Amino acid sequence: MGPLEGVTILELWCIGPGPFAAMLLADMGANVIRVDRPAEPEYGYPDNKYRTLYRNRRAVTIDLDQPEGIEAFMRLVEQADGLIEGNRPGVCEKLGVGPDDCLARNPALVYGRMTGFGQDGPLAQQAGFDLSYISLTGVASSVGTPEQPLPPLILGGDFGGGGTYLALGMLAGIMSARQTGAGQVVDAAMVDGSASLMAYMYGGLPTGFWRNQRGNNTVDGGHWLYRMYRCADDKFVSVACLSPRLYLNFEGAMGLDPAEFGFHRPRTDWPELAEKLAAIIVTKSRDEWIAAVAGQDACVQPVLDMQEAPHHPHLVARGTFVEHGGVTQPAPAPRFSGTPTEIQRQPPEHGEHTQDVLTEFGFSASEIDALRSGRVITNREDGE
Repeated sequence: MGPLEGVTILELWCIGPGPFAAMLLADMGANVIRVDRPAEPEYGYPDNKYRTLYRNRRAVTIDLDQPEGIEAFMRLVEQADGLIEGNRPGVCEKLGVGPDDCLARNPALVYGRMTGFGQDGPLAQQAGFDLSYISLTGVASSVGTPEQPLPPLILGGDFGGGGTYLALGMLAGIMSARQTGAGQVVDAAMVDGSASLMAYMYGGLPTGFWRNQRGNNTVDGGHWLYRMYRCADDKFVSVACLSPRLYLNFEGAMGLDPAEFGFHRPRTDWPELAEKLAAIIVTKSRDEWIAAVAGQDACVQPVLDMQEAPHHPHLVARGTFVEHGGVTQPAPAPRFSGTPTEIQRQPPEHGEHTQDVLTEFGFSASEIDALRSGRVITNREDGE
């Protein structure tokens, strides 16, 4: 069941980083229960099975606009270790399920709050998406070409600087609560998390090791030995050779002239060296280059697209991607030797497990019937 077996997390329905954090916890074995709104949201997927961020948990539907719904929800809160919500600051307080309300019912609860700008500050109430938040922290400015920054997918804010930090914060909070008996609020803001991801770069900025110029640094595509190169078939290989020892392997595998190239060439030579190397690499296809460097520790890899990656022999051998419910998707990570993890549940349908979960949390059959008749809950187990 995973290392978090026995940990119960409530997830108030939200999008993006909240579900990603809940997926990480659920993949590790936590009992994650998504609390859905009465009206099913529009997910934009042709089939529920493709909503992979929502895997490995169950779902209930509770109308939090009704007092009976608030009370039903609070009975779940009383037995939970943590709660995740992704609303704007103040929304949960208005509903009556804010931190003070929930901690009054369960003092050991860890209340996780996922936002872009955080719970306070001048922009706390302003709307935004991933790119909005990483634009403030130096992340967006640092990724792209020298001519223009480019959005780094939604890895810097939503998932890297958001959901991952929320999951880490929830685990730390739960560990503390089990030692002290006192819960707390975890304020996970994407501006904070994405800034934290930049610690290495900010540390190098005052020393000159990191330059405040996109495409001018060691790991942002500026270094001729750390970038992608186009091949004859318009596919790419990545070169990531920042070790002088490994560079010798690279130089030999690529057939480079030591008099023309060299690992210790100054930064001013990087653009010229990149042009020369590009002219060599474009003469062969991607797979020809990969065959040429095979087994030589030359730090050259194929740049695979999302349809190719699951079929790479190394990733197949490790089971990095798995097929579950007819959908190829990344397997749970990281891996545990004593408490292995796996995908056990399809993404739940809207409110699919309402009756089962409420029964498990101690609601009687008559209480569940009363909640259903008042439309406080809905249940999809029987197609309702």
